[in-house]
Amino acid sequence: MCFVFDTTGSMSGKINGLITCMVDFVGELAELQLNWQITTVPYGDLTVSGDKVVADLPFVRSYDDAVRQLRSMPRFSGGSNRGESTLEAVTAALGKPFRPYAVPILVVLTDEPPLTEDLTEAEVGQQITIREAICFVASPDLPGYRRWAEDNGGRWYQIDQRVDTTQILAYLRSLVRELPQVAQEVHELGGGSVRRYLQVKADPGATDD
Repeated sequence: MCFVFDTTGSMSGKINGLITCMVDFVGELAELQLNWQITTVPYGDLTVSGDKVVADLPFVRSYDDAVRQLRSMPRFSGGSNRGESTLEAVTAALGKPFRPYAVPILVVLTDEPPLTEDLTEAEVGQQITIREAICFVASPDLPGYRRWAEDNGGRWYQIDQRVDTTQILAYLRSLVRELPQVAQEVHELGGGSVRRYLQVKADPGATDD
């Protein structure tokens, strides 16, 4: 599982609460005794000096290591413009060394639209599909963001700069049981393939060509 996390100024009022929620999330996940790994991709706006997409944080498998990584994520400015480098961050997340037979899960958290200078939402959505990653998104109400979740077995939740943080926390907490359940269904219905899982969910009588 990879949390793709916008840590810019517009998220500043939400970050501490979200991190606390994710720490709780990891604690509950650990109690399920699943074979999980977690990493993060904190990011800002690549057009702003000093902002980055941090792609080199490792996967961790213990509660303590996960909490340490979540609480030490760098914060970025984001600048005064509208939009962040979400597309580059998701691309970086997809390039991480997920285990070959694991179900990759992305959880994208941002309250800004994506900058689209070099990539488009459709292109990144295609990358998610090709990588067979399940994608959950909490974001502004934009078609590209919604499709990432809708097309890849996840769920989209609307947030913006004015949303009450408690609403986002409720969304994240709802994923504690949903994410492992979806991953298990991918293995049971899709033989480990997200593509096959989505095909069976759409048409239980479908078979591979």
